[in-house]
Amino acid sequence: MKPKTSKAQAGALGGKSTLARYGHTHFATIGRRGAAVTWQRYHLAPVGLNDFAMVDRNTGEVKALINGGR
Repeated sequence: MKPKTSKAQAGALGGKSTLARYGHTHFATIGRRGAAVTWQRYHLAPVGLNDFAMVDRNTGEVKALINGGR
């Protein structure tokens, strides 16, 4: 009997097949588009000395806190 594939393994197989089919430029393009949409929706606001909050531009709601320290 064949071992069951986990969700992580299935996702990795799907990503590898997409890479084989469309290539690196496809992933670079969708990455740029995703980044552009993210920065249209959110902006970074400083919190304290080294941290930032990712804030929704429309509602002002904090979506995530980002540690800017090292």
